[in-house]
Amino acid sequence: MIVFVYGSLKQNKKLHSYLKNSEFLGYALTCEKYPMVLSKSGWYPYLIEKPGVGYQIKGEVYKIAPKTLKILDKVEEAPHYYYRKKICVKIGNKKTKAWVYFVKKPPKFTKKELLKEF
Repeated sequence: MIVFVYGSLKQNKKLHSYLKNSEFLGYALTCEKYPMVLSKSGWYPYLIEKPGVGYQIKGEVYKIAPKTLKILDKVEEAPHYYYRKKICVKIGNKKTKAWVYFVKKPPKFTKKELLKEF
């Protein structure tokens, strides 16, 4: 299983330890543009499923075990707070499908608030 992470699960971030036994496949960009905004607390970002709006999001791709995906679902409070969906991501010139977490109830945002990476 392949997962694309863009926030607190990335290397050197607060929750990266959940991926410690996973294989890092590389840095990646989403194939589509998506809006990403910072939470009110500023501690983590929200990725919003609105393709074509915002920027191609920078993140990291990992090969994970099914057991790790279940753990990530709990960490991300899926499907209540975030939900998981497969999207296209690019690692260099190679496109692949990866699971990503989108926020379930997206906040209102302005173009000025949009992030490319966290």
